[in-house]
Amino acid sequence: MTFSDEFDRLLALLLQEYFKCKYKATNYTDTYTRKSLIEGMLHISKRASYNHCIEVQVDKHKVADAYHEWLEKNADRLAKEDAEFRDSLDKPYRVK
Repeated sequence: MTFSDEFDRLLALLLQEYFKCKYKATNYTDTYTRKSLIEGMLHISKRASYNHCIEVQVDKHKVADAYHEWLEKNADRLAKEDAEFRDSLDKPYRVK
């Protein structure tokens, strides 16, 4: 596989941004240690998988769908419990 100049430019920008996020400061060089590059690539690959992997996206949608289904089933009960709680705050507490 041959990488283009544009790919190399974007990779340099990605690395620069990664280390800026990690260390909260700009790195004014374009060289890094092998250990930090390997660690950075691991974090970047995890982030790319989380944001762009189809299997992960399907899982995210399943979780979101399950939550919305649960919320639809329980919305009335939750609203009633919330109303009861708010009513209890309005009533003065009596000590016997």
